[in-house]
Amino acid sequence: MFSFDLNALPSVKMTGKVRERRGWSHNGRAMSENLFVFFHGGECVFEIAGQTFSYARGDVAIVPKGVWYRPHTASFCEYTFFHFDGELSPCDGDELPLPAMRDLPAGMPRYGVLTEEETRLFFSYKVSLGAALPDAEVLLSRAVTPEYAARSLHRLRTSIRFSELLLTVSQSFCEQLSPETSLPPTVARIIAFVRENYTRRFSLEELSDHVGASKQYCMRAFKHRMGTTINDYLLDLRMRHAAYLLRSTYMNVNQTADYLGFSSVSYFSRSFKKYYGVSPSEYNE
Repeated sequence: MFSFDLNALPSVKMTGKVRERRGWSHNGRAMSENLFVFFHGGECVFEIAGQTFSYARGDVAIVPKGVWYRPHTASFCEYTFFHFDGELSPCDGDELPLPAMRDLPAGMPRYGVLTEEETRLFFSYKVSLGAALPDAEVLLSRAVTPEYAARSLHRLRTSIRFSELLLTVSQSFCEQLSPETSLPPTVARIIAFVRENYTRRFSLEELSDHVGASKQYCMRAFKHRMGTTINDYLLDLRMRHAAYLLRSTYMNVNQTADYLGFSSVSYFSRSFKKYYGVSPSEYNE
């Protein structure tokens, strides 16, 4: 495991999105900069310092500078990479303040932040984003938007957004491990259902049947714990994913609306403009 101090902003030296075909590999290398890889699809295996890690959509690989690694894929893989500077310093579990993290099985990849006041992040060679994937995809799309490369200070903007991506992953990992942030079972089941199904149309009746509670109870419990309604939470997920799809994929407005489960393109466009202040077609330009 390694720690990284965000008091020193990481400078992104290179970034890009790549799709590798079946059988891609190389002989292995140890880089002079740290490597961060965000996997969008497919599968890939990394051999890192004598260990083997498998990655798929929603996984992140982190390889400190000077550490030997070799990737290969038996099918294909699509990913965004960052080369960044800064020191990833070896550390052990005794430096982590979260008791739950010390109870993890030996060898399990870890990623976390000490406290709200601390600036150190902790890395291992693999982290799975899980429920944080939509948030991370939006931050990723901002970090690698081509328009930044054409402006002054684009390296600084990219580094700031990359740091924000790191912090988001860190906070998500801590929330998963910390017992203090555990949600009531009903609310946790609602969140899991919405995050698994937000790209299709479903009713509150279907959600409540899945959760095993009445529709009225689900709405009250969710609003009390989360401070927002289920419908607004669902719309927020869809809007943040819509921004990613319009900026980082070849989907047009119609395809994006259909993919995210909107009943009509006009409803999607109205919702998007209310959320972002511009229409989806304007945002995509």
